Amino acid sequence: MDMKQVLQVLNQALQIEYASTIQYLQHSFLVQGIDRKMYADFFRDRSRNAFNQAREIGEHIVTLGGVPSVEGYPIKQSAELKEMLQFDLELERSGLQIYQEGVEAAGNHSPLKFFFETQAYQTYQDIGEIEKLLERKRLFLSEGEVQLKKARIA
Repeated sequence: MDMKQVLQVLNQALQIEYASTIQYLQHSFLVQGIDRKMYADFFRDRSRNAFNQAREIGEHIVTLGGVPSVEGYPIKQSAELKEMLQFDLELERSGLQIYQEGVEAAGNHSPLKFFFETQAYQTYQDIGEIEKLLERKRLFLSEGEVQLKKARIA
């Protein structure tokens, strides 16, 4: 395991989590319209999660003898919900890429590799949720696969 490379990857991940914390929080402020309540809460939850990930990454960096970065990563803003979600999807994909690089950089160091794999999996799940919100994942169902009960109208 190349410690310098691991610390570099961790600091890149930290920068992405800093940006995610701010970008999601900013989106919670800017979201408007009928879905504001649901999406404001969604963005706030994501911001909290990113903050907690940043905290955990920072602790790992110090434990490994490094200094956590204070550098930023680009933050994108919008007043349109769909564009906000697209920006968040881009940021999550960047996070997944860096976590996958971390898995490789960790080599045979199982605890560190597990950490990166866990972060990658959580980010993968976040990507899936945003893709569903953006309707990027279509269901492939034949006509007979879904049966709905007819509602009774009084």
